[in-house]
Amino acid sequence: MSICRGCGREIDWIRTVAGKNMPVDPAPVFVIEGGGNDRFVTDEGEVITGRVARPEEESRDLPVAFVPHWKTCPNAGDFRHKRRA
Repeated sequence: MSICRGCGREIDWIRTVAGKNMPVDPAPVFVIEGGGNDRFVTDEGEVITGRVARPEEESRDLPVAFVPHWKTCPNAGDFRHKRRA
């Protein structure tokens, strides 16, 4: 586990299938795939799209994934790279 330099919260790192390290919040969530536009990353590094399942929707049949930390970090903008023209 690491500490976010922006907000001081604990974060984990998962290597995506594309080979990039993604900072994630440590608590896994159940994901309703196709139910939204948020992105999540699985333990295997696969990026999936959907929304967090509400407590009454949680089921072992749903994929479990992690929320990318930049989604919840109040200082995420400090780490975004500006694109060069």
